[in-house]
This record gives sequence, structure tokens and C-alpha cells, in this order.
Amino acid sequence: MNVEDYFKSLGNEIEALKQRVRHIIAGRHWQTDGEWKESVVRQILRRHLPATAIVGRGFIVSAKAATTQLDVLIYRASAPVLFRDGDLVFVTPDTVLGVVEVKSRVTANSFAAAVRKLASAIELVRVHPNSEAFAAVFAFDAQSSRSDIYLQKTADAAPDWNSRHSFASLGPNRFIRYWHFDPLDDHRQYESWHSYRFDGLAHGYFVHNVVDAVSPQSVFRNTDLWFPDGGKEPCCDGYIRGPWFCAGLRLCSRRWPRPP
Repeated sequence: MNVEDYFKSLGNEIEALKQRVRHIIAGRHWQTDGEWKESVVRQILRRHLPATAIVGRGFIVSAKAATTQLDVLIYRASAPVLFRDGDLVFVTPDTVLGVVEVKSRVTANSFAAAVRKLASAIELVRVHPNSEAFAAVFAFDAQSSRSDIYLQKTADAAPDWNSRHSFASLGPNRFIRYWHFDPLDDHRQYESWHSYRFDGLAHGYFVHNVVDAVSPQSVFRNTDLWFPDGGKEPCCDGYIRGPWFCAGLRLCSRRWPRPP
């Protein structure tokens, strides 16, 4: 299986789907266009995730707080829901597997707002024991190609470990991923985000990282089928460490080259 070509074909499909409604409405109703893009992401994820994970949209509700509406909300099929009507659900934090914020096109400011929103939502989930839920941003396009802008916004939104966001696809060529352990030395605690510059592979990496987050054991046993040979690290063009790991050290704000 040529995973890299598959990633590119998946990215091409997403790029084609994103324009479908816009071509019909010719820019007359941007809310509908945005809702369609959120639907595209949910459709793509449903094709790949196991039947034990349900993909919808809606709210996470606890006894003390509730999130704002989440574009993509993935939760356990075996869990009860507070309310469900089609895609729209209200679920409790212990049922959540992951949340995604979908953007048509991110700027530095809209990306900052997205990761702050995710931080608030995922903190509500991660306070529960054994939660490994992920939080991610999917943007069809990005205004800037500079990695440092998005890395800094990522770190600023996560003052503690529970509020971190897991990964992001920022257009077809930029991918950001959080690493708890060093990707080149899985015995070394690392607490960093890496930014990667790809050629049309970012959306494919996003989809398969969602699968990895939901079904890590299966992906681990079949890594060669889920990710391209050689890994992402040769494409890394910046990093930033989590503020909780840095403990305020100025050195940790450097983003290039890769940390020692």
C-alpha cells in the first residue's frame, strides 16, 4: 500500500468536497457553507473510525459546566447520551473520545480562538480518570505558512497539561502534533508540539491521527498501513514545549532547530 499517495488522494477528495456547496450558493450564505465543511469532516471520520465510536456534533455537559457547541464530537457508542437528535448530541464528559474544531480558513487570531475553545472543552473531559480524549483543529486553509505563529498560539492556550490540544491540520500542507514522549526516543518525556511542512499530506495525517487516538493498539500493530514510510520528523520545521514543562525558562520558547 502506498500510504503517501493515499494521503494525497484523501486530501484531494476533501479539497473537492469543501467547494461543493460554495459553487451552488455562490457565496450568498456563508453559514451554510461553514456547516457543510463541518459535515465533510464528520463524513470522512465516520468512514475510518470503528463502530464503537460515534461521530456527531453538540455539547459536553457536566454537573457544574457545559461547553459551547462543538463542530465534531466523538463519543463511545456504548455510552448513554443525555439527548440526541440526528447528529446533535448532549453527552457527559466520561463518554468523550475526542473533539474537533473545524475552520474554513484560519488566521493567527481565529486559530488562537479555536485552541482556547478546545482547551476549555477538553479540560472538562480530562479531569475524569483514565481519559485519553484528544482535541484537534481541522482547517481547510491557513492564511500564513509560518510555523512559529501557530506553535506559539498552541502553547499560549495550554497553561497546563490537561488543556493541551493534540494535533491540527492547517490547510493541506501544515500539520501540528503534540508529543508526550520524544518521537525519536519514546523513553524520554518531551511535552512538545512539532510543526510539519508537507506537500498535500496534512489532511491525511489528520484523519489517521484521529484513528490512532481512538484505536491506538490496532494502529500500532499496523503502523506501515496507517502512516507513510520514514515518518514525519524529516519534515519538522519547528517546535515549542508545553509551558508546564518549561517552568518559565526562556530557553524553552525557541522553536528551531529541533530541541536537544
